[in-house]
Amino acid sequence: MIVTITSKGQITIPLSLRKKFHLNVGDQLEFDESAPCLTARRAVDRGAWDEVIGNMQKQADEALRGHPWETKSAAEILDEMRGAVEPLAPKS
Repeated sequence: MIVTITSKGQITIPLSLRKKFHLNVGDQLEFDESAPCLTARRAVDRGAWDEVIGNMQKQADEALRGHPWETKSAAEILDEMRGAVEPLAPKS
C-alpha cells in the first residue's frame, strides 16, 4: 500500500490496516527511532497496563487460596503436572 505524507507530515492509515490492527480514533502510535526501518506500534498506557496485570494477579491469588498449589512455585506445579521424572542412570 502506498500513502502520501502531507505538508504537515501526516499520513492516512488505510482502512484495511486500521481494521486489521483494531486501530480506532484517539489511539496513539509510538515510532521506534532505533529501528532500521520505519516501525510503529500502539502506545500502551502504563498505568492501565499495571492495573490490568494487578487485577489478574489478584484473581489468580483468590483462585489458588486453599489449593495445594498455593505455596508452590510455577516450576514445582509444572513438574507435578508432568509427573515424576526418573533421573537417568549414569552410563557405564
